Amino acid sequence: METIFDKTSATTGRLKVSVTEADYKPEVDKKIKQYTKTAQVKGFRPGMVPKEYIQRLYGKSILVDEVINLVSKSTNEYITNNKLRVVGDPMPDNELSAKVDWDNSKEFSFEYDLGLASDFTVDLSSIPAITNYEIEPTEERVNEAIEDIRRRFGKDTEAEEVEKEDLVFGTLKQESSETEIKDATISTGRVREDSFHIFKGLEKGSSVNFDIQSIFENAKDLGFATGKSEEEAAALAGEFEFTVEKITRVAPADIDQEFFDKAIGAGKVTNEEEFREEIKKIVKENYERESDYLLDFEVEKTLLDNIHIELPDAFLKKWLLNINEGKFTEEDIEKDYDAFARGLRMDLIRNEVASNNEIKLEYNDIVEEVKAEMRNYFGAYSYEGLEDIIDNMARKQLKENKDNAVRRYTDRAFGKKVREFLKGNMTVEKKTVKVDEFNKIAEEVYA
Repeated sequence: METIFDKTSATTGRLKVSVTEADYKPEVDKKIKQYTKTAQVKGFRPGMVPKEYIQRLYGKSILVDEVINLVSKSTNEYITNNKLRVVGDPMPDNELSAKVDWDNSKEFSFEYDLGLASDFTVDLSSIPAITNYEIEPTEERVNEAIEDIRRRFGKDTEAEEVEKEDLVFGTLKQESSETEIKDATISTGRVREDSFHIFKGLEKGSSVNFDIQSIFENAKDLGFATGKSEEEAAALAGEFEFTVEKITRVAPADIDQEFFDKAIGAGKVTNEEEFREEIKKIVKENYERESDYLLDFEVEKTLLDNIHIELPDAFLKKWLLNINEGKFTEEDIEKDYDAFARGLRMDLIRNEVASNNEIKLEYNDIVEEVKAEMRNYFGAYSYEGLEDIIDNMARKQLKENKDNAVRRYTDRAFGKKVREFLKGNMTVEKKTVKVDEFNKIAEEVYA
């Protein structure tokens, strides 16, 4: 067997694999012999089918399978052994393959077009410094957080007039279609800002008219309000009359020991000053997550801006069109190609960093990625004490592997591990800023 590689440009190449009879015959003969023992052929006893008969029935398909397997194996081994930076998949010359004479030939040749990334190095010492922002919580933000927690642990009370964040219960009617929706529930905290004035100040028994699709930003919120599915809610149209039957408001919880225990944990704080300090820490942690997210973005942006990697654009566009045959048009590929190329370059850099620094992924790294997602779902005030449950849920989710969960979380965990290495080995400058300044910086960076 012979494999010849011809590099046609900095980012493309042609790979030719030639197979002789000596390469495939031993395995073909072995499989034909196995077939004589296992094949169920009418007119012959099990294990007594003549070799010549098997050859006539299955010889060609066995030959094709074995040759294709050999060629595929040889192609992959050549790419691995020669450390080619292949992007996309090798694309076979189908016109040449169609001319193969499986009935009469003894030697076979196949050719593939390869897309290659240009050579590059990752020298972190030469990469410009990046900034890690520490956001100082304002008293106003701490106060907002405390009020939010008080509402979360507050009690429902019936109100006289509608205000922001109230739940308004009533009936929706549309005379033109004779549609009536009883037990409609409108959360004024979810209505569009420019629609809240419609409800403000309404009392029990009062009515108001509005276009049903003008109240909420999306069909999901309208579905919640009307008790319908998103599809059903999206189909509602025209003017409706809403009659108020009940107004419910959450009365903020009293600031006392019972509230402290519910919000922070039993016995963790004993007075309002200690409680305020704990909330300030939580707010700061939330800010740190935003800052970390921006830092991760800047790490990747800085690397991409300073490491030049040339890609075989024409090859990759053709490859993307082929593997997504019927799903995307050339125009679709062209529109999304820049984002794809950016992600591909970042993957190449990550793999290079991991290879050069022996960064390895452990199973627990993957488990932790699932657990982090679950903690986020449960919320900052809810998951304490549930670690064992979360751990069991995470391991079960990976074991079941629904929707290719293992691959998805593995990719995330690998990306996270490489990013942590990069942040620990790139030059990072710290700067303390107010939240408004940080938001302005983030807006400019993301733009």
